[in-house]
Amino acid sequence: MFYNTNNIYKMGECVVSPILMLVADRSGLFTTTVVISGITIVLGVLLLLILVFQLFGAIMPKIDSASKARVARRAEKKALKKAKKEAQKAEAVSQIKSTNEPAMPTPPMQAPPVAAPKAPVVEQGISQEVVAAIAAAVAMQDSGAVVRSVKRLNVVNVGGRNPWANAANVDNTRPF
Repeated sequence: MFYNTNNIYKMGECVVSPILMLVADRSGLFTTTVVISGITIVLGVLLLLILVFQLFGAIMPKIDSASKARVARRAEKKALKKAKKEAQKAEAVSQIKSTNEPAMPTPPMQAPPVAAPKAPVVEQGISQEVVAAIAAAVAMQDSGAVVRSVKRLNVVNVGGRNPWANAANVDNTRPF
């Protein structure tokens, strides 16, 4: 830093800045002034924050109600457009019907026959409850999969560990 040489005081061989030579005033008047000004500043900022939050509290409900009204107007316009389209479609259908000669009445539509699902092939020794639980779990997946057979797997105990523990170990140590 460069100092004006007029403001630098030489004390022995050291150069001292006048800022470093300031001494705190310990008088009661100075202390009182600092305390009162500090309290005044804190209270002033607190009042300012209260005012800001009150303004937000007054403004935000108005903005919220305006946005809800705008959404309601958009929904009304959308419903009106949809009703106009349906009216136009109904008018077009009625015009087509009025121009055509009366035709034979059409029989009511029937759903195509659905083939009954085949029962799954179940290995001997597996209860019907287990098969039902497996079929329900597969049906819950909404993938269109069907249980065709249920059979036991030949699981070999590797090192005397439970197969579920082995599966957890493989799953938890699988690389990313």
